[in-house]
Amino acid sequence: MQSNRIRKWTGMGIGILLSMVLLTSPLSVNAQGDALLPSGQSISEISKLIDTMTDESVAEATAGGAVRISIDGENVFRRDFGYADKENNIAVGEETVFEWGTVSQLLIWVSVLQLAEDGTLNIQENIANYLPEGDLKDELEPMCISMENLMNYNSGLQDNLAERMIPEGMTYSSLAETLNNTIPKQIYEPGSVVAQSDWPCALAAYIVEYVSGVSYAEYVKENIFIPLEMENTALSPDLSDNERVKNARQSVQSYQGNMLIVNNFYHMPLYPAGMVTGTIEDLHIFANELLVQDADSRLFDKEETAKSMFEATLQYAESEEDRIAHGMFIYRFQVPVYGMKGNSMTQMAVVYMEPESKTCFTYMSNAYNELSMISALETAVFGTPQYIVKEDLSGLRVFEGTYVPGNAIVDGKLRFTSVLSAMYVTLNDSRELVLPMFADEVFMNFVDEEHGLLSNGTLVNIHDYPDGTTVIMTPNQDYVTYSTFMYFVQIGIFVAMLFAYFYSNIALILALFDWIMGKVNKKKTTPNKFTKYHVIQCINVTLFGLYFAYMALMSMSYGPVTIAKTASIMFWLGSIMSLIYLLFFWKTGKEAEVEKKLKVLYWATAVAAVITIAFAALFGLIL
Repeated sequence: MQSNRIRKWTGMGIGILLSMVLLTSPLSVNAQGDALLPSGQSISEISKLIDTMTDESVAEATAGGAVRISIDGENVFRRDFGYADKENNIAVGEETVFEWGTVSQLLIWVSVLQLAEDGTLNIQENIANYLPEGDLKDELEPMCISMENLMNYNSGLQDNLAERMIPEGMTYSSLAETLNNTIPKQIYEPGSVVAQSDWPCALAAYIVEYVSGVSYAEYVKENIFIPLEMENTALSPDLSDNERVKNARQSVQSYQGNMLIVNNFYHMPLYPAGMVTGTIEDLHIFANELLVQDADSRLFDKEETAKSMFEATLQYAESEEDRIAHGMFIYRFQVPVYGMKGNSMTQMAVVYMEPESKTCFTYMSNAYNELSMISALETAVFGTPQYIVKEDLSGLRVFEGTYVPGNAIVDGKLRFTSVLSAMYVTLNDSRELVLPMFADEVFMNFVDEEHGLLSNGTLVNIHDYPDGTTVIMTPNQDYVTYSTFMYFVQIGIFVAMLFAYFYSNIALILALFDWIMGKVNKKKTTPNKFTKYHVIQCINVTLFGLYFAYMALMSMSYGPVTIAKTASIMFWLGSIMSLIYLLFFWKTGKEAEVEKKLKVLYWATAVAAVITIAFAALFGLIL
C-alpha cells in the first residue's frame, strides 16, 4: 500500500494534466442530455463536469484518452481528448489504440465460460485434469486449484516476477514454455486469499489453448473478436495478429505526468494476462456485449450462460456481500458495478458495467496509472459508495501491524520484494489507521467493525481468521498480516547491507589510493598479508551488491527466469568467501600487528562479511 500512496500523488498530477487538455483537443461527442446515469446525474451534467475540469491552461498537458458511455446498448456519450503523441502533435482519435492492461483478463474468463458451456471444461475440477503430462501438471496437481479459483483470483499462488515484460526486439518463449519455467509457490490454501496476478490468469488461458487445440490468440480471435467484429484489436505478444493495430501502436507514446516514457512498448510472454491492445470502440463493443444477458448474446449460445456472467462466484470472507463474478470485480458505488481497472506497464484502461440499467462505461488513456480523472468520472457516472458510519467505535479491535499484498513473494529468492510492498500501520487518537513511516498519513478510516474506507474512497472489508490473521479486502486484492518483527528485521538488514556495500566501495578506493601513493613515492614496504584478504573481501561484497541490484532490477522488470535460478551460485560464492574472510580474521586478522587505521578497516570488513551472510540467508538467496 506504500506504492498506492505514491501512485495516488502521481495520479493526481497526471489527472490534472489530462483534464487540462480535454477542451482544446479534437472531440467526438454524442451526448443525450436527458439520459440519466446510475448516479442520478444526466449526460449533460457529465459533460459540464468534464468542461469544468478543463478550464485551465493546456501548456504543460501531454497524455490523452477516450471515454465512452452507453445505456442499454445505445451510445450516449463519447469523447476523445489530448494527445497520442504530444511531441509530434498527434491527437487522440477514433483510430488511436491503447493497451488494455489487466482488463485483458476479461477475455480469458469469457473464453473459459464458453468452453464450460459446451462441456469441454468443468470450472469446479482440479485444473491439472486439463493440462498435458509434464512438469506443469505434476507441480500443480497437488495444489488442488480449480478453474473457479483462478477466476476468483484465490489460487493461493504468490506472484512471479520473472519473464513478465520483454523489451521490443528481444526473443521470448511460448506461453507454455514461460509457464513451465516460472511456476510460483503456493503460500495460501486455495479459496482463502484473493490476489490479482498475471501468472494464474495466463495459466487459465493456457488451459483454454490446450483443450481447444488452437493457440489462445487464435481462440479469442475466432470466438470473440470475429463474432463482435472487433477488427481493431490485437493480443499476441508482438501484436502480430493484427498488423493494423501493430502499426498504429507505433504512433502512440506513453506518459507519466508530463514526462515521456521513452521505452513504452514491451512484449509480454504471459500475454493473455495483459497484452491486448486496440481502440476504445472495440473495447466498448466487448463490454456492451457482456451486458447482453439473453439469447441475443453473440458470446454465448445459452441464455443461462450469458446471465451467469454477472452471478457472484465469491463473497467477502464471512459476509454475504458479493465480491467477484466470474472474473469480474464488483465495485461498490451507489449501485454494484462489475468490471475491472487495468494497468499495463505504461497505460491504463477501465471497464465498468451496471447490469440493472445496462450502463456501460469505458475509459482508456496513454498515461501511466492515471487516477484523478477516472476517480472523478466513475463517481459522476455511478455515484458514491453507500455506507453508514457507526458512531460508537469504542469496541473496535486494534488492526495495527504490518500487511503485505496477497500475492507478495514471501518465499524464494525474490522475497525481498515483500519488504517493498509491505505497509506498517498504527491507530491514531482519532481511531484512524495511519502510516507512521509517511508522517502519519491516513491509510484507512473505519466505517464499522467490519468495514473501512481507504484514502482513495474504496470501501473495504476487514476480517479476522481464527489463527489470528487479519485481512483487509479490496475488490481485487487482500492485504494479509505479516510479522512486524520480521518486517523491521528485514528493513534493518537491508539498510545494513547498503552500508556494507558503500563501505566496501570506500575501502577499495582507500586501498587503491594507498597503492598508487606507494608507487608514486616509490615507498618500499612489506605489505601485510591480511591486507590482501581485506581487499579481496571488499571486492566480494561490492560484486555481491552489484549482482543483487542487477538481479532485483531484471526480476522486477523483464528479467529472464535464469536470473533467479542461477543467482544462488553467485550468492553462495559471495557468502562462502565472506565466511572464509571471517575465519581468517578470527585466526590472524584481529591480532595482526598493523597501524590502527588498518585494524579498524579489518574489523569493519568483518562486520560487512557478517551482514552479507545474514542478508543472503534472511532473504533466501542461498536457500
